[in-house]
Amino acid sequence: MQAKRIIVAGAGLAGLTAARELERAGASVTVVEARDRAGGRVWTIRDGFADGQYGELGGEFIDADHEAVHQLCDEFGLRRVRVLRGGFTHRFRDRDGRPRVSRTRPWQELELSLAPLRRQWLAARGDPSAESVREIAAISLREWLVRQHADHETHAMADALRGFFLADPDDLSVLPVIEQVMSGGSPAQAEIFRLEGGNDRLVDALVRSLDRTPRLCHRLIAIAQSTDRIVATVIDRHGQQQQLEADAMVVTLPASALRDVTITPGLPDPQRRAISGLRYGQATKVLVQTTRDVFARRRARAFGTDDVYLGAFWDASEGQRHGASSMLAFLGGGSASAGLRNRVAQGVDHLMSALCWLGMAGADARAMRAATWEDDPWARGGYAYFDPGFDPALRPYLAQPAGRLAFAGEHTSARWQGYMNGAVESGIRAAHELIST
Repeated sequence: MQAKRIIVAGAGLAGLTAARELERAGASVTVVEARDRAGGRVWTIRDGFADGQYGELGGEFIDADHEAVHQLCDEFGLRRVRVLRGGFTHRFRDRDGRPRVSRTRPWQELELSLAPLRRQWLAARGDPSAESVREIAAISLREWLVRQHADHETHAMADALRGFFLADPDDLSVLPVIEQVMSGGSPAQAEIFRLEGGNDRLVDALVRSLDRTPRLCHRLIAIAQSTDRIVATVIDRHGQQQQLEADAMVVTLPASALRDVTITPGLPDPQRRAISGLRYGQATKVLVQTTRDVFARRRARAFGTDDVYLGAFWDASEGQRHGASSMLAFLGGGSASAGLRNRVAQGVDHLMSALCWLGMAGADARAMRAATWEDDPWARGGYAYFDPGFDPALRPYLAQPAGRLAFAGEHTSARWQGYMNGAVESGIRAAHELIST
């Protein structure tokens, strides 16, 4: 590839990875980012926590088969630590309101109820453009369970999946649940890792690897492309409008933010519909530092619940060096986002009182930090999910190049949507699309 001028919109993992790949191929790259920091939805928090501890208010886990992230970490010499070896335990209330705990049975019952759709999906070989797969996609998870006369515990399992898909069963297409079953089974039992020292170490390594530092507080508002160039219009930190010219561009903005960017000429209609129709899950994440280990003497160190005021929670400091302190992470997805946010608003003691069954007293809480991603203007949600109104035949258009534009971001990943791995592999893909032309 001859040296070219390329603009990358977004300094999250997708944008930074794309910029690195392009520079290695000889391009001159300018990265613009609306936030005042790099990393996007990867956000490591250290301030306010004692004993040198940290937590992740954004993307946190790396699965064993997330090859793109593992390879990138290896290139930078960043070590991973396996955590939560027992996986997530499901905690839910039965029909009589009594709390129940199980590692696998609720998921197995859910899989059993999905068996007819799994056969239909296999017959179509999972082709998202096949009519039978599109029919599956138009059914919500809740609607299917009602059709199957699923029991209370299976519905509770579906509610607990808010912590994974960031959407309630009523809003979530049953198709991504089928795909999860077929690709890896229960997400609660995956082999998972954390990046030692915090995920911002990967962000910092990517930034340091670039020839030029990303231009922070530069918000993209318009893209115009002609036969020979791209002109990107941005608003800088002083509110001044600037125009940046380049030969091509990689756009890594979430679809939720990309919808507000004026693109001239307009994108092809299927691509425009894919971007405008993609939904993002509500997500509130909370970090609490405690004076002792909440999970002491317990094999289970992570729980997914159907509690709309609590969500999922897990040991967030496993693998960290620390004194007596411990870190606890909560994630409320879908309707649980508002429930968790409301509980947090009443104070950390009120939040911790929900864990009385673990023997945790509210007085043990030392510090708390929280983020609600649907309130973030540059994300407007945790990550993408498919609702019953999204046509799966449009999925490939999320990643399809358009003229001198290439698109990346977790939402464009065919297999790793919602993961940091999806962001990284999409950034590599988009860069290579420009390199190959």
